[in-house]
Amino acid sequence: MAIPNHLPTTEVVLLEIEILLTVVAIGAWGGFVSYFIRKEKQSEKNAYQCITHCLVQVVISCFTSFLLSAIAIEQGFSFNMVLLAAGLGGVFAAPILKILGERVKKYINDANVR
Repeated sequence: MAIPNHLPTTEVVLLEIEILLTVVAIGAWGGFVSYFIRKEKQSEKNAYQCITHCLVQVVISCFTSFLLSAIAIEQGFSFNMVLLAAGLGGVFAAPILKILGERVKKYINDANVR
């Protein structure tokens, strides 16, 4: 498995399916870890709430890990660093999305002022 580096053209870089599945799996695992870390702080009464909250956390973590791995690939990082970014994106999904949201808001506000 190899991640293609930057191309001299503006064509879209296609990832191999194994890399994409690995990034999603690492993100899902990070979502499970994040759920179990935060589980003690939450008071869920039944199994349905537990499973629903866990699945929501996994989906959010997969999305965030995909975003971070895409940024890592764009920066030209190695495959190991892309996996590290995906794992961190999975575990720290909520803080990362807050930071990205604030930066996007700031960018939009700055663009409207000028």
